[in-house]
Amino acid sequence: MAAIDGQSVDCVLVVVSRWFGGVLLGTGGLVRAYGGTAAACLRAARLTAFTPMIAAQVKIQFGDLALVKARLASLDQVRIVEQDFSDDGCDATIQLPQKAVQTVAQLINDLTNGRSALRTND
Repeated sequence: MAAIDGQSVDCVLVVVSRWFGGVLLGTGGLVRAYGGTAAACLRAARLTAFTPMIAAQVKIQFGDLALVKARLASLDQVRIVEQDFSDDGCDATIQLPQKAVQTVAQLINDLTNGRSALRTND
């Protein structure tokens, strides 16, 4: 834990495995060996920010579909992951950052003049 805290990261898993080679390190030696190896791995790792994502649904009429898809494609980390077409439009599942739900919901509402609304499973 000290190695993780020392690197100021969270949502991380570090696995250190030691093959016993006949040398008894003792409790303190094991802690130093594991902690040092974990810290070295964390320093060498490429860190990536974690963004909580959710899935939301929206029904879009065909007349609005191209515009909505184009605008969603221009947003960072927002993508359509599933589309089901019917006679009156498209039922789309959108993956988006949890913090962007209100912004994307307002965008879809504005682009479709209120004909479509983003629905989440909350």
